[in-house]
Amino acid sequence: MVEQKEPALLVWMDGEEIKGRWTLSRPVTTIGRWEGNDVVVDDRWVSRAHARIRREGERYLVEDLGSKNGTFVNGRRITGPTLLADGDVVQVTPLVKMTFVDYGSTAPLPGEAPAPGLELDLAARQVRVRGRLLSPPLSHAQFTLLALLAEQPGRVYSRDEVIAAVWPDDQAEGISDEAIDALVRRIRLRLRELDPGREYLVTVRGYGFKLEPG
Repeated sequence: MVEQKEPALLVWMDGEEIKGRWTLSRPVTTIGRWEGNDVVVDDRWVSRAHARIRREGERYLVEDLGSKNGTFVNGRRITGPTLLADGDVVQVTPLVKMTFVDYGSTAPLPGEAPAPGLELDLAARQVRVRGRLLSPPLSHAQFTLLALLAEQPGRVYSRDEVIAAVWPDDQAEGISDEAIDALVRRIRLRLRELDPGREYLVTVRGYGFKLEPG
């Protein structure tokens, strides 16, 4: 007889605080605004019966129940039953992010010390996300920008500061906002390869960019 692993969790995080934790041990776990749901999210954005998570053996599938505003996994609106993987972020409202935590994974569980979100090795020009090495490495321009923002996490760096750091002085003239935005976008895409549920690079409209390393 094959021993069934422990059920997965759904964890509602607000910054570093755990605001809710639900064990997905039942065949169906319902999510919605109505108090009869297993996971109650009291938000006008959320429908009374919004979504459900089905447990099929060791698989978990999330499904929207015809809600008005939709259900999202890793920022994408789902259109049918969607298989969940460890670390996926489920949203039924933009302000509430619930992370699917698979007990069969090697990721740290809630209550354990997590691996640092983003780590830079300046000497080796390597990046680790949640303890995993980003491979292939970032390009020279990508790493230079990330290293600049990592000097003071949370500080907003202007576009002029970005240009001065990433492009040599003799090339700085004529660097467009579109070129900077494209560089930031490529970095975000690379980091999402290892942590799709989090944005480390934040654009501050009208000024520049900052790093939230997690």
